[in-house]
Amino acid sequence: MLPTEKEKLNTILNEVIKLGMTTLTMNQFILESLESCDTCTLNEIEKITKKERYTSIDKIDNLIINVFALYTPEARDLRELVAFLKITNEFDRIANSANSFIRDFPNALSDEIDKDFILEYAIPLQKSSVNALTHALKLFELDDKESVNEHYKLVVIEESKNDDLYKIIEKSLLKKINNELHLSKEYQDIMEALRRLEKIADRALNIANLMHYAKVGGEISKFTN
Repeated sequence: MLPTEKEKLNTILNEVIKLGMTTLTMNQFILESLESCDTCTLNEIEKITKKERYTSIDKIDNLIINVFALYTPEARDLRELVAFLKITNEFDRIANSANSFIRDFPNALSDEIDKDFILEYAIPLQKSSVNALTHALKLFELDDKESVNEHYKLVVIEESKNDDLYKIIEKSLLKKINNELHLSKEYQDIMEALRRLEKIADRALNIANLMHYAKVGGEISKFTN
């Protein structure tokens, strides 16, 4: 590999990691706000605007296209570049989900809603999403196949835990709706907001699937929409 090509590949990797860390930081702030029982501070979290995301994604895409045009990447590098093209879209969707939660969740909590009851479910849900995303981002730094497999399995575990938690939340909120019909809209809005957090873990698993493919090889068919 030519030094110039290696430098460009490192630049792409760093830009993808930077985009990922920005989305992780925003989700960590969401978790901290929920844990402090002060959902009002959600509105103070700095969102990642579409313009910022698209500028970053366009930069990454253009760098990748430049490498394809000027060089012939080796098999592993080629897998990583293909994965990065898809991963930027996953980070974009994670940011969209987080932004929607920040906007909608506080508005759904009326004075009649039992905030403690909701936070009892929301906090572990977001914690598993943050854990899944953290382990997924760790995969960008690893080269050893055993370590890659280890962190990949941790993402799978956290996403599965997240999925189970949301099913419990959904069941509990549906019971609330049946018992408190006058608050049905609020509970439905809360359920929809929490669904955004569940989607973040799904996207983290998609990223982990792609990075596992990039680092280890195999079939990219693990990747799911």
